[in-house]
Amino acid sequence: MSTFIPTLQGTVNTWQCDEVGHMNVQFYVAAGADATRAYGVAKGEMGPIVCDTDHVRFHRELRAGDIYTCQTSAVGAEKRGLVLSHEMYNRSTNALAATIVARTNLKISGIENVFGQLNELARPRSIADRSNLPMLHLHDETAEQLIPIYQGVVQPEHCDVAENMRQQFIMARFSDGAAHLWHHVGFDRDAMLNARRGTVVLEIRVDRLTDIKPGTVLIAKSAITSVEGKVLTFAHFLFDGAGGNLVASGEAAAVLLDLDARKTIAFGDAERANIDPFIMRF
Repeated sequence: MSTFIPTLQGTVNTWQCDEVGHMNVQFYVAAGADATRAYGVAKGEMGPIVCDTDHVRFHRELRAGDIYTCQTSAVGAEKRGLVLSHEMYNRSTNALAATIVARTNLKISGIENVFGQLNELARPRSIADRSNLPMLHLHDETAEQLIPIYQGVVQPEHCDVAENMRQQFIMARFSDGAAHLWHHVGFDRDAMLNARRGTVVLEIRVDRLTDIKPGTVLIAKSAITSVEGKVLTFAHFLFDGAGGNLVASGEAAAVLLDLDARKTIAFGDAERANIDPFIMRF
């Protein structure tokens, strides 16, 4: 008997899509947060739920107008709370679009007897399911070498009912800032779009390290950590601009995409030569 329960049903809107024509990663994380909430309510938990980590793998594109469903199961428990697995499907094709493994503070008595099995497709592939990144400070020597990708302020509408920044908008700082990262290493946005090429994420993990309140000035910095075959991996660090402390981090694996064929393509020799000087090991 399946332990999954239906938690979401929706449609991809045009304003949720990015320049390469599919739903932006922040909205998958938003869907995961909503599914977590729906799962908690279905199990009788009405209080606030916090997700510390989201590990997302993208399997098929969701584009504007696509309709999707999400099903959720508890697949484990840790000291902090339940580990949930969300599976998002394109309802028209029944294709698995994305998997999200969420580590939460949700606790439900007795559920450990009915844990589901984590889908093999949800398991980590190009990045780890747990962070091994250093706990940098904004003014550390290592942090000074990172590539600046974002600076801005947390607005009240970016926060939940407990006035903590929502996971979606932590992810948004990384996904929106990624364009600055690519630009820094020689991938001009307009030139790429004219050549009908884009950059897309295959897998990403975002880790919330502390509460982030409205009015906080945030500074995001990143580093490329490897280029293996078609896949480039990078690390993100999000700092409190006032105190300099690390408030969130993440890792991602990305590829180049042929926008017409909708297929991944390899980095050229010149592109690899541009990237290599920016690779950092942690």
